[in-house]
Amino acid sequence: MSIRVNLFIFNFISQNPKSPNYTYPSALSFSPNPGKTQKIGCKKRVTDAELASDLASEVKKMNIHIEERQEAMKKSREMLFSELCNYLSLRDNEVKKKWRKLGDEEKLVLVRGFVSDWGLQFHPLSAKSVKELVDQHLIEEKSFK
Repeated sequence: MSIRVNLFIFNFISQNPKSPNYTYPSALSFSPNPGKTQKIGCKKRVTDAELASDLASEVKKMNIHIEERQEAMKKSREMLFSELCNYLSLRDNEVKKKWRKLGDEEKLVLVRGFVSDWGLQFHPLSAKSVKELVDQHLIEEKSFK
């Protein structure tokens, strides 16, 4: 994504300073297409309350997006863990006990077998990422108890 900001500086001395119709030619473009720009004029005065309201709404949108993303990652880890349990033909509490006893190399060997079988049906996963997701799931689950 490219960010393009064009600012044109004019001779402000020649302008009438009492004129209420100031426009400062500036263009902001936050799109990957740098040929199209959005012009923002300064004709309308924005109050501090309006700015604060706009900022609060943008922060709220960002927080909602972050929460949705965290919830999606949590569900993904849960699904992955349940599929790992199915792959090992063990119940979740048995997998938890076994996982805690295994060393890092043993976990990677186990996960590589799982990824080679299960990963073909879904988005390609690396053994390392699956190991990290399972670790995160177990840590998160432990912290909620």
